Amino acid sequence: MKRISRFIFTIIAFLISLLLFIPPAAVYADLPRLSVTPTSLSATVELGSTTTLNLTITNTDSNPSTIHPYTGYPPPAAPAMMATPLSIPVPLPQQQEPIDPDLQAELRHGTTRFLVFFADRPDLGQAFLIRDWEARGEYVYQTLTSHAERSQRRVRAMLDALGVRYQPLWIVNALLVEGDAALAQALAAHSDVAMLTADHELQMTPPATTSTVSCSATSNNVCWNIARIGADRVWREFGVTGSGITVANIDSGVNYTHPALVNQYRGNLGGGNFDHNYNWFDPVGNQPAPVDSGTHGTHVMGIMVADPPGQPAMGVAPGARWIAARACSTTNCNDSDIIAAAQWMLAPTDLNGNNPRPSLRPHVLNNSWAFDTGGNQVYSGYATAWQAAGIFVVFAAGNINSNFTGCSSVASPGDYPNVVAVGATDQNDLVTNFSRIGPTTDGRIKPDLVAPGASIVATVSNSNLYGSLSGTSMAAPHVAGAVALLLSAKPELIGDYNATYSLLTSTALPITVDNRYMGSSHSNCRPTTVPNNIYGYGRLDIFKAVAAARVTVPWLILPTPSSPTLAGNGNLAIDVTLDARRVTGPGTYSARILIYDNALTNSPLVVPVTMIVPSRSTHATISGTITDSETGNPLRGTVTTAHGLTVTTNATGFYSMTVPGGVTQNLTISASGFAPYMQSITPAAGSSVTLNAALDPLRPRLTVVQDLLTATVDFNQTAPITLPLRNDGNLPLSYTLQIDPEPYGVWRSDEPDGPTGGWIDPPLDAQVLNLFDDGTSSGIDLGFDFPFGGTYYRTMYISANGIIAFAPFSNSTVYFEPRCLPLAETTAPAIVPLHVDFNSAEGGQINIARISTGALITWDNVPIYGTNRRLSVQALLQPNGIIRFHYRNVANLQKNDMGAIGLQLGEVTQSIACDIASANQLPLTLTDGLVIELRPQINPQVWLNISSANSGNINVGEQIDVQLSSRWIGPLYATQQARLRIISNDPQRPVTVARIRLNEGNPAPYQIILPLVYR
Repeated sequence: MKRISRFIFTIIAFLISLLLFIPPAAVYADLPRLSVTPTSLSATVELGSTTTLNLTITNTDSNPSTIHPYTGYPPPAAPAMMATPLSIPVPLPQQQEPIDPDLQAELRHGTTRFLVFFADRPDLGQAFLIRDWEARGEYVYQTLTSHAERSQRRVRAMLDALGVRYQPLWIVNALLVEGDAALAQALAAHSDVAMLTADHELQMTPPATTSTVSCSATSNNVCWNIARIGADRVWREFGVTGSGITVANIDSGVNYTHPALVNQYRGNLGGGNFDHNYNWFDPVGNQPAPVDSGTHGTHVMGIMVADPPGQPAMGVAPGARWIAARACSTTNCNDSDIIAAAQWMLAPTDLNGNNPRPSLRPHVLNNSWAFDTGGNQVYSGYATAWQAAGIFVVFAAGNINSNFTGCSSVASPGDYPNVVAVGATDQNDLVTNFSRIGPTTDGRIKPDLVAPGASIVATVSNSNLYGSLSGTSMAAPHVAGAVALLLSAKPELIGDYNATYSLLTSTALPITVDNRYMGSSHSNCRPTTVPNNIYGYGRLDIFKAVAAARVTVPWLILPTPSSPTLAGNGNLAIDVTLDARRVTGPGTYSARILIYDNALTNSPLVVPVTMIVPSRSTHATISGTITDSETGNPLRGTVTTAHGLTVTTNATGFYSMTVPGGVTQNLTISASGFAPYMQSITPAAGSSVTLNAALDPLRPRLTVVQDLLTATVDFNQTAPITLPLRNDGNLPLSYTLQIDPEPYGVWRSDEPDGPTGGWIDPPLDAQVLNLFDDGTSSGIDLGFDFPFGGTYYRTMYISANGIIAFAPFSNSTVYFEPRCLPLAETTAPAIVPLHVDFNSAEGGQINIARISTGALITWDNVPIYGTNRRLSVQALLQPNGIIRFHYRNVANLQKNDMGAIGLQLGEVTQSIACDIASANQLPLTLTDGLVIELRPQINPQVWLNISSANSGNINVGEQIDVQLSSRWIGPLYATQQARLRIISNDPQRPVTVARIRLNEGNPAPYQIILPLVYR
């Protein structure tokens, strides 16, 4: 009996759209040889001037070549001695028994296939000191194969004598053998053997369909997911598309004739001719050309490299080449096939499995598959070998069928420390509810990154050509394709896992707030720091990564296009410009031109370049300080001239540059998040000029011109209300108006006509509630019938975390769940003076007192969980239905405490304030001594209406009038008050309110008095 394990090709949904295409052919040729004349460049250039030098590149080979010239600085001095190599042995799978229980069960039914792992493990630490791509790959291959030959010699001889066939799997020092229980026992007893495992059959999850296929293309005709990670900006602004890099996947195969993929296939020789040797491996079906068992592998490859004709751009690195191995059918995969594919990736072979060439291994390898559990080390051996060979390895974090997985669900092999695990996000940059999360079983943070993985449109292998799939399978190839761009932009990164990883993670968009994962069920993996176990280091941003990696020498300018084609045995002359307008002053400037051929892994031609800028007495100096116009704080910013010189301020905001005297300089002074300042200045020869700049923050700024409006309405009439809004910022402002249900008017003591009074010291006979962290009370008698939401209540229940409920809590301990109302802890009617994670077990007191004005519930000097900060909050419930909240010692409250205030009245929730990010709620603004009084009233949704559109835009400096209307609703015995919520893109005040009050004018001409008859 063969064990079936769940094996997740991490996908959810697909749909396909029809398109036809006849592709042009790409050329796949041998590598050329290059030379250059002269071998170095040097010139003296006056400050403010330029000069052009000529450089001739010669191709000494008969094959054409694409030339990749880069600029760079001289390398640092070489270290005095080579670093000592680390000891990095190829690990064994983790297994307790010599023969794994699954294999034992299979052997009871007769002959079966199984894996024999050998105890002697090869050490690949020396490989990490080898920089040459070809030499490094050859070293790893030779080390693994020779070690396997040596350590397996005696067992192979035994099997040969018995006539047993076997397949060497040298990448993990194992053999694939077919035999019975007797053979297995003999092998397990052999001193050279470490363990025997079953050739497990891993089951895949089938895809489900969706009803639409749209990639939400941008105005540049780029699918949303590609634009979200900045790949299109890398193409446009850096001219980098992945050229010179080879990517690969181990998957269900790839449809190589797909019009969006055929050009990028490394086996495409052009003219309709293909060579699949070294470019395709199929241990599943032994097909001689790439095919796809389903559509998953084709979709994954499309995300990495697709260049679809007539469609929006949907591949991250359309200039890269691809190869592939099929290790799975449509429904299952075997361990041995996956290991064989992993081995082929390390040293691709011809179609007969012979003549391995490690130099043709891919630079980047994507694996969009995972087990359904973590902590499974069965594949850790080949992950180590891949990294030793310099292959950058990406794995999907895995999918889960239930929504919002708990902590530590991340799947193997993505949980290995030497691979990048990728979680999936949606169009709102929120992790999808199917994406597995960390930490790993041994406590490490995973995933490493997140990337788009919801409704991703890419290539599929049937006649419809394009379809939509969702899953971490779709997220992972975004990172793999991004690595191809990064390596193409800076070839020195090839084989340098740590430096590449650092660039990807340090430039990712950090995400530290997701209310779905802040509750007690995720207490071990809340996304409160960077990195975290929900988002890792954040959402991939390859534009920032390439910008950080790419070396630009401002004064050394190469011609465009940046990657010209050089004919076989041909010459190519290029102009090299030295620009002394782009340096900060006199001096000797050194740089290099690095010229790569078709293979970026080959060592480049290096041309040293020197520019000497002499000092002159006519030079002038411009210096100054850049500050924030609102705070006066110094800014990290730049000062740029019209000719491209850019200087950066230091930590104090200071900058300085030397320029030719008497020459006008058109300067642009800028800082991230601030409006730029432009100034023309002509310094006299030999002078020093000071130019300071105070920059305005770059944002829209909403001003509610009149935040208290009053309407007086006569019987059976309506009254118009005009609400003036103004944009005092320097960006357009967008807004939305919302009338919330407010069965209670909110009156604050820090507003005109607000309530008076304040904190009430509880009497000495107050009843102390012994509620510890997250505790709840039993029923407590209020002492009177309290009207709340149309019902009278006599009994209340108190939560230590700031809740007064009118029904029992489900448990004596109810964990804090940070969210705006409605509450997660109870669905019962409730009053919430301040919902935070109090911890009364560490001090303070919670008590209730019955005083002359009502029931007084007090949280006195109670600390916030995990901190030394203490708060005091009070709620006074009065017999007439009025509720008062009193606050003391609340200056210690912070945004990340995620507090909330409000009322929960059955189906109606009145949120008064909430510090949960992205909730579009009014933030908490509490001060010591504040009183909030809640007065029963008629819901404003009954009497207030937005007459004009409830959303709109306000241009910079513009004021608009929003039209509202109020209507008579009957006799009013008290002023009604609504808080009209205004949601805008003002980052300082994303939510604010305008108060609208309603008074009764001329009453009805008649009243009906209904006598009450008692009997």
